[in-house]
Amino acid sequence: MTRPIYEQYRPKDWSEVVGQDKAVAKLKAIAERTGFGGRAFWISGGSGQGKTTVARLIAGSLAADYAVFEQDASGVTPADIRDWERQFRGKPIGSNGWAVVLNEAHGLRKDTIRALLVALEDIPDYVVWIFTTTAEGQASLFEDQIDAHPLLSRCLDVPLSRRDLAMDFACRARKIAQTAGHRR
Repeated sequence: MTRPIYEQYRPKDWSEVVGQDKAVAKLKAIAERTGFGGRAFWISGGSGQGKTTVARLIAGSLAADYAVFEQDASGVTPADIRDWERQFRGKPIGSNGWAVVLNEAHGLRKDTIRALLVALEDIPDYVVWIFTTTAEGQASLFEDQIDAHPLLSRCLDVPLSRRDLAMDFACRARKIAQTAGHRR
């Protein structure tokens, strides 16, 4: 089965990420200094700007594919959080650690946010939690929830750039087209 083109050409390392130089530099510095383990990241930006790609790069630097849990945040329950924490009591065999990627974090339920507050208090150094959301979704999370700010306070904020992306994205698209054999 052929994967969708956006998955085939999704950046596989930091050097392939375009238009997000500031965020990438910040994350590479963290990786070099202390690594990503023992942290939670809050990645926000517009649609199609690289939130999931950045989240997967962070996750992949710590955990093998089988040790990464990725799902839409709206479906996560407090029971899921507890189950993951039980699994996180030790490193997975053959992997440096565990990673949880919760996309569309603005869809988190109130009871799940409460469970996350506890889970994010003491993250083992071989676990990373990564939340992605649109800037608009983030604003609605804080409007709709009683108090979601403590969740964000436990995360390292990584806002993605929203400006001057067209040229970078066009160059990347051209390179992909050339690679795929559609030269112009």
